[in-house]
Amino acid sequence: MLAVHCPQCGRPAPVSLASPDLMACAACHYRGPPPGDAAQRLRAAAHALFQTDVRRRQLSEALRRMLVTASQRHARLLVVFGLAAVPISALCAFLLLGLWVTPDTEGNLVVGGMTVAAWLGTVGTGAAVLALVRRRQRRIEEACAARPPAAPGEPAACHVCGAPLDGGGGAGAIARCGFCAADNLVAPAVLARARARQVVLFASFEQAVSAELASFDRATSGAAASVVAIALVVPVTAFALAVAVTLAGESRRLPVDPTVRYAAVSTPLGPCVGKLMAQADGGAAAPAVRFGAFRRPELPEEQVMAPGVPIEAVAPGSLVGRVVTAKAGAGVVEEVFSSPLRGNSVTVRRNDGTSFTSSIAGLCLDGPPAR
Repeated sequence: MLAVHCPQCGRPAPVSLASPDLMACAACHYRGPPPGDAAQRLRAAAHALFQTDVRRRQLSEALRRMLVTASQRHARLLVVFGLAAVPISALCAFLLLGLWVTPDTEGNLVVGGMTVAAWLGTVGTGAAVLALVRRRQRRIEEACAARPPAAPGEPAACHVCGAPLDGGGGAGAIARCGFCAADNLVAPAVLARARARQVVLFASFEQAVSAELASFDRATSGAAASVVAIALVVPVTAFALAVAVTLAGESRRLPVDPTVRYAAVSTPLGPCVGKLMAQADGGAAAPAVRFGAFRRPELPEEQVMAPGVPIEAVAPGSLVGRVVTAKAGAGVVEEVFSSPLRGNSVTVRRNDGTSFTSSIAGLCLDGPPAR
C-alpha cells in the first residue's frame, strides 16, 4: 500500500497516483494535500507507470477465467481425486486382505509394506498436487488482489496505483482500474487475506510501483500452463519413482531364507517343487505344498498330499546346476537367492544364453518346456 505519514496525526495514510494532491486519513479524518514533496513523487511514479505496457498489469483471458472459477475448479479437483482414490484404495485393500488370509507368509511383509507405501504415495501425490495447485492459485490471487477498503462502505483500491475501484470494466470478482487499467481481484475472501498481509510503503513510490508490476509479472506469467503442468507432471513422476523403487527392490540379492521348507512332489508335469506347509484336516496334520503365484498355469496353487505318500525334501542350494522348467522357460539353475518381492528365487540360464528369475516354488525338475 502506497502511504505517507498524516501531517495532522502522524499515522500512515494511503495515497493514490490518481489523486496526488489529495489524501485522507482514516485515523483523524484529515483530508487535504499530502505532506512535503509526496505529491511530486506520486506524479513521477504515475509518469513511470504509464511508460510501461498496459498489458503488464492486466490478466489474460485464461487467467481471468481461472480466477473467477477458482473455487469451482478446486472442488472439481477434490471430486476427481476422491474418485481416483477409490479404485486404488480398493485394490490395495484387496491385496492386503489376500496377504492376510493366505497361509503362505513368504515375502508378505515386504509386499504388504510396498502395497501400503504405494497407497500412501498415491494419496500423498494427489494431496501434493492439490496443495501445489492451491498454493499457485493463492500466489496469483495475492499478486492481483485489490487493496482492501480503508473503512466499511468504502471502495477497494487498485493494487498498482491506489485509485478507488468502481468495478467498471470488471467481470464478477475482477475489476479494472479506471486510472491505470490494471486488473484487480476484489473477491471478499481474497480481500480479507490481502488485509492480513498488507504492507505499508513509505519509500520511493516509483520503486514501489515497479516492484508491484514485477511481482504481478512473476505470479501471472505462464500461470495457467503451470497449474496444468503440475497436475500432470507430479503423478507421472510419482508413478515413475514407484516403478524405479520396485525394480530396485526386485534386483536385490539377499541370502536365502532358511526357514522356508521345500519339497518335490509328483504332478502332471513331473516332479515339481513347492513350499511345504502344514494344513489342518480333520484334526490331523495333512502335508501340503504350495506352488505360489509364479507357478506354471498347469500347476494348482496348492496340492494336498495323501497320507503315507513319500515327500522329497529339497534344499534351495541343491537346485544349483539342475535343469528346471518354470513359467518363463527352461534352463539350468545358476544362482539361488532371496528377493524382496518373490521370496526365495533362482536365476535360470536358457540354452540360448539368456537368463530369467523365478521363484523356487513352482519349479519343475527336468520337466518339459513351458508352453
